[in-house]
Amino acid sequence: MDDPQELNIELEHGRTFCELDPEDDKPLLILIHGWSTASYVWKGMRPKLREKGYRALSFDLYGRGKSARPNIKHTTDLFVDQLSQLLDALSLNSQPLSVVGYSMGGAIGASFAASRLGNVKRLLLIAPAGMVVRFIARSVPFAFDPIIRAGLPKALERQFKSAAKDYPHDAAVQKVLASQLAELQSKDYIEALLSSLKGALASPKREQHKLIAQSNVEVNAIFADKDKIIPHPYAKLRFDKWNQNEVSRVIQGAGHAVTYTHIPEIIVEVEGFL
Repeated sequence: MDDPQELNIELEHGRTFCELDPEDDKPLLILIHGWSTASYVWKGMRPKLREKGYRALSFDLYGRGKSARPNIKHTTDLFVDQLSQLLDALSLNSQPLSVVGYSMGGAIGASFAASRLGNVKRLLLIAPAGMVVRFIARSVPFAFDPIIRAGLPKALERQFKSAAKDYPHDAAVQKVLASQLAELQSKDYIEALLSSLKGALASPKREQHKLIAQSNVEVNAIFADKDKIIPHPYAKLRFDKWNQNEVSRVIQGAGHAVTYTHIPEIIVEVEGFL
C-alpha cells in the first residue's frame, strides 16, 4: 500500500498542508481533526480506513500543524471555506463525499455537510463539538484573553500528557503526544486555539444538524464515556434528539483522545456504516 501524497496547497488565507491517498478509484473520505490537534491525529486510523476501501484526505486546519497561521477569526465558516477551497484545488468537488469529524472537526464537519447536502453521502462524528458549548467559549469577556492565553500552554500540556499516560508503549499515541507538545512552543498556535474558542466553538450546531436530519445524509456519532471535554451523556442526548433517525454509540473506558487511543473499538463500531 503506497503512502499518502503530501501536498501544500495555496488557498485564500495561505498554505494548507494535506495528505491524499493515491487510489483515485476509491470513494473519498475526508478527515477533519479537532481543536488542539492536527492531521497527525489520523495516522493510526488511516490504514484501517483504507482497508475498508476508502481514499482518505486529511488536512491541517489553519493555525495548526503545517498549515498557515493567518491572523484572522477562526470561525466555522473559515474552516468550511478552507475545506471547500482545498477540494476545488484538488479537483475533488464533484464526487460523493464521506466526512469524519473529530472534536471541533465534528462541528466543522456538520457545518460542511449542511452546506453540501447534495454531495455529502455520510457523516461520522467522533467525540464531536457542537452539541454542548463550554462557558469559556460562550461568555468570557475579551478582557480575560491575556489570562487564558498565558494559562493555555500549561493546561494543555497537562491534558495531553494525561490522555497518553496509560499508553506508554503505544507508538501511535506517543507520536501524537510528541506532536502536541511541539505545537505548544508556537505562539501562533495558542492564538489559533483562543480564536477558535471564541469562534468555531462558541455556538451549538443545532440548525446544521436539523438540516442534515431532514436530508439523505447518513449520520452517526461515537462518544467516549470518560470524555471530560465533550461530556458524553449530555452531548449524546443532544445528538440523539437532533438526529432522531440515528443511533449514536459510546465507547467504554475512552476519554476525549478516543480517536487515537481506541482505534480498534472505533473500527468495530463503524462496521456497516463506513
